[in-house]
Amino acid sequence: MRLPNGREVEAMGVDFETVKEDWNEYKLEDGTVLKFKTVVSSIIRTEDYDPMTGDPVYHIRSTNILRANVAEELKRLPGGAGKPGEKEEGMEVG
Repeated sequence: MRLPNGREVEAMGVDFETVKEDWNEYKLEDGTVLKFKTVVSSIIRTEDYDPMTGDPVYHIRSTNILRANVAEELKRLPGGAGKPGEKEEGMEVG
């Protein structure tokens, strides 16, 4: 396996079972609620050991998932249009 610093190390994939994947939840001052979790897709154990603890060094591949519950008054329509329910002003064509 090649590490981000370019060093090559011996490594092996480790089979695992997902026991629990909780969501972290954050409430922002504007009332928005963000839910965030990390989903692990693979775990690799290297031949290296942490010099302070003696624990093996693992590399994790994962995906971050974010859900946002946003108040209607903070939303904008796709493409730069106004707020939902807001009348658009434009020029007459024809």
